Amino acid sequence: MNPKHTALWWLVACLTANTAMASEPAAPIITNINGSGAMRNLRFAPYPAAQAYTVLGATNLAQPLAADTNFTLSPYVISASAGGTNYGYEWRRTNVTAPAGFYRVAVTPLASNALLTANVLNRLAYGPTPDELERVAAIGPQAFIVEQLAPWALTENAELADTNIATLGAKMALPDEVITTNHLRLPEFRAWHVLRAVNANRQLLEILLQFWENHFVTEYGKSYSWLNNNYSADSRRRLAAQMEYAENQRWRAALTNSQCTFYDLLKISAESPAMIIYLDTVASDGRTGKVANENYARELLELFCFGVDNGYDQSDITVMSRAWTGWRVEIVHPTNAFNPFAPQSPVTLDGTGNNIRTNLYGVYAFNYQSTFHNISNKTVFPAKTVPARFGAPWAGANYQLTLTNGSGTNSIQDGYQVIQHMANQPFTEEYISVKLCRLFVHDGFPNPSTDSNTVEYAFYNYTAGNLTPEAQLVHDCMLAWETNSPKGQIWKVLKVITDSDLFRTHAAAQQKVKTPLEFLISAVRALRSSTNGTGVNGTFTADTDGLAISGTSLTSEDADSPLLRMGNMRLFDRDAPDGYPEDGPAWISAGTLAERIRWIQSYCIASGQTGHTGSSTNDAGNSVCNPVQLLQAKLPSSSWTNATAVANYFVNTLYPGEGAANLQLYRDAAVNFLNTNDTNAPAAFSGLTPSSAAGNTYDTRVRGMVGFLMSQQRFHEQ
Repeated sequence: MNPKHTALWWLVACLTANTAMASEPAAPIITNINGSGAMRNLRFAPYPAAQAYTVLGATNLAQPLAADTNFTLSPYVISASAGGTNYGYEWRRTNVTAPAGFYRVAVTPLASNALLTANVLNRLAYGPTPDELERVAAIGPQAFIVEQLAPWALTENAELADTNIATLGAKMALPDEVITTNHLRLPEFRAWHVLRAVNANRQLLEILLQFWENHFVTEYGKSYSWLNNNYSADSRRRLAAQMEYAENQRWRAALTNSQCTFYDLLKISAESPAMIIYLDTVASDGRTGKVANENYARELLELFCFGVDNGYDQSDITVMSRAWTGWRVEIVHPTNAFNPFAPQSPVTLDGTGNNIRTNLYGVYAFNYQSTFHNISNKTVFPAKTVPARFGAPWAGANYQLTLTNGSGTNSIQDGYQVIQHMANQPFTEEYISVKLCRLFVHDGFPNPSTDSNTVEYAFYNYTAGNLTPEAQLVHDCMLAWETNSPKGQIWKVLKVITDSDLFRTHAAAQQKVKTPLEFLISAVRALRSSTNGTGVNGTFTADTDGLAISGTSLTSEDADSPLLRMGNMRLFDRDAPDGYPEDGPAWISAGTLAERIRWIQSYCIASGQTGHTGSSTNDAGNSVCNPVQLLQAKLPSSSWTNATAVANYFVNTLYPGEGAANLQLYRDAAVNFLNTNDTNAPAAFSGLTPSSAAGNTYDTRVRGMVGFLMSQQRFHEQ
């Protein structure tokens, strides 16, 4: 593509720092004013989501300040390099004949409903679509929140929007279904996961499924290795993929229950063959003279429930690890798929009686083998009490747990008692609430601590008064968790977050960097509209086959993909138990940004044209868009060759939460782009013939302009 179409200009004046704001931001302050001859120049930091700025002036402070309409917005160069030019805001007035004056800037904020609309579509969904922007503007953002908080009452049309979802879904085995060569492999499951994220009406459900998958992280590769080498590589791939799919589907079923609790989700994770293998419980031996494997107990405390160094010590990990001895994975007869006490499958594939696993007919399932269990009484958290900082109703409570389930099948209850006990401890309530607030509001909520010498202890000292809005929101979430019956209802906690001022105002607006997955899905959704309003497969102006995002090959889990290039994000195959980062800095570097921008440029080129042929490492492949078709569906024909109207439509669609005042430089650059040809010479957009044919000058110019806008910093944020 011509350099004109790949130039990157960071219009930083339109951008606010990606830092948490717990209240309405302060009004803009003029930080630099200078005059030279007949010119006055004013500079100030932009106000987030500003609809309009007005420069007010007077020659005497005894007079009221009045609007000075002679000032106009112009960019000024902050810095320039081979990678692009950084511009800032400057308001200029020329031909000044009046004496020196006094000035300030007034701001008209974006309407609260418009700001909330952007927040909900960027937090409760994988970004807005043009159709959803129109729908939420009509029904109001609160109605959208209510819909998303009750997915069981929301009709799901994802399979109508993309028939590949049903095709891939048909290849997924039921828990009691023997895996064959007809069943899916990991790349297919990843593609299915992506397609649902792009197309689902129940967007929040898809967001939560990715969140819990990342929270209770497991590793496909670990399961693949555990399935011994006697299986063919293809069989191991399908069996390991089934383990990932099975836990994901159980979470999906749990979350479509209005009273789904954290314990429900934790129990699914604890029983998951993928988790039992991943953290080595599968080989933990509690018999006399043996030492139980501590991996699951450690991560259960540190990452899944309490948080790092919060309410436990090493001795608790050691004792708790014994509760999971005997939790195994075994191949059982399909009729015993839900019976943890079932024996190994007695049915062989060849009828010889050879009971080597690869010759057994059955399914891999959670299996409890009491002969490997540590039968001693176990006391976890001995004499420990909840710290004073928690206040009522938690502070001072003794949370010791003693397990006396002995031997035999009843000893399985050791494990269940542990997770039941931990699921509703204040440490868990707080830690999970913090993570959910980070997900839906902004980064920067600190991890809790029981060490009274730390700033984190003081931050979450709920008895000290003068809580920050962030700490108060976490406390409100904990109370919703604690006071509803049953305890720990996820949807009750989420309602507290979505009802909060932090969620509904600038504190959440554009405060997070998109992960690679969020970025790619949001890019497809941003240009995806059903041209005839049916929402049926084949009617959309942007699409993906899923594989072009999650992995470009059905035959290799490690095939090159945009997710790998943008940060080594392997869906369902994270090797570290802390999951992929949930805050921005981990995803942003010169290299990862370059990969994002290269992908966007390829995505916005017509499929089959140079730069988007499906044969390049940085190619968008079968992720495609048709922005001309989109604008022709949304704008009257009289506007199709109006550069300002076309630029306005895409700027407003791609940046709905920013406000017109902060987007002026984007608009000006987009209009200039449309009125410039590939040799950087002026060429009026109004003289082109509208067409969406690949290679047509009109189509190429619109695509280049859209790619330019989607490359800007704001599109990487949410």
